[in-house]
Amino acid sequence: MIEKDLFSALKNVCDRVYPMMMPDDAAYPAITYQVVFDGTNQATNGNFMSRNVRFQVDIYSKSYRESKTLKDEVIASVIELGGGSISAQDLYEDELELYRQLIDLTIKRS
Repeated sequence: MIEKDLFSALKNVCDRVYPMMMPDDAAYPAITYQVVFDGTNQATNGNFMSRNVRFQVDIYSKSYRESKTLKDEVIASVIELGGGSISAQDLYEDELELYRQLIDLTIKRS
């Protein structure tokens, strides 16, 4: 299962990994992930050809440097899973006073 594989890869990078959202009492750094798109491609004869799952992964940290390091580690782990397109964005959460790395990635499986 693609989501289970992603969860395991993220856990290798950070102990605190949560689907969708963090608990209110979460410690940092922490990672959340969610499925943005889950689709399959089929041949004209109806046979299954491939599955593409797009995820949003968010890394939250009190340190900018730590957030960037974790982003690089997540991307390296995802590439090993068969990562397709991967993009990242630097953000800052004023209310939480946390640095955030938003990673948009697609994992493809045949």
